[in-house]
Amino acid sequence: MNETTNQMSLLDAIGFSAPGETQKSKKDPSPTKKKPLNKSQAKKEDAPQSGATDKRDTGEVRPGGQPPEGAATGTSPQEAVRETAPHSANASAPPEPLHLDDFLCFALYSANHAMHGVYKDLLKEIGLTYPQFLAMTVLWEKNNVPVGTITSKLQLDTNTLTPLLKRLEAMGLLTRTRNSKDERQVILKLTRKGRELRKKTERFSSCVFSASGLTTDEIMDLQAKIMKLRDNLRKSDQS
Repeated sequence: MNETTNQMSLLDAIGFSAPGETQKSKKDPSPTKKKPLNKSQAKKEDAPQSGATDKRDTGEVRPGGQPPEGAATGTSPQEAVRETAPHSANASAPPEPLHLDDFLCFALYSANHAMHGVYKDLLKEIGLTYPQFLAMTVLWEKNNVPVGTITSKLQLDTNTLTPLLKRLEAMGLLTRTRNSKDERQVILKLTRKGRELRKKTERFSSCVFSASGLTTDEIMDLQAKIMKLRDNLRKSDQS
């Protein structure tokens, strides 16, 4: 081998090209001029190749472990939000039924029943039922009145009140007489025994006040609210 051949072999062995080839590689090839594209060719040029991969479809995971929006997971972003969003407690669940203690009517009913229990022991001493005591209370306020006064005051009909008044008459507490000017009207009048019975009930109010556990102001406020409720309910029932 001559000297030139040995030098070329040595250059090839250490990864360098021959001087002639190096000079050729340094020369920039002359750019080829592209022909102008028509509109249809330009659209094909800009369209992504079928084999091209879009980052949105790669399913790569973002920081925090969340897949990118629109990742090919089989679920659309809207569906993903619906599935991962916490469900509202009232969104689809039926409303819970009210408990018995939530009813205002039961609160009034049970309180009235408890009040009757307090009066039961008190009225046993004078031999009256609670409705009879209410009728006598009206007569103690105003004596010698027609039956209609008690029916309107107690909100009772005549058929309910008549047997009660007959019983009080049989006990000697009142008399029932026809009005001389209008025989259709019955007048109620307390007897001496009926008037004296009132004295035995004077302590009833203090006993009920003590049992209530309320102050005087609280009782007055409660009574005013109950009376307002009663009147509103009557108006609603009549409308």
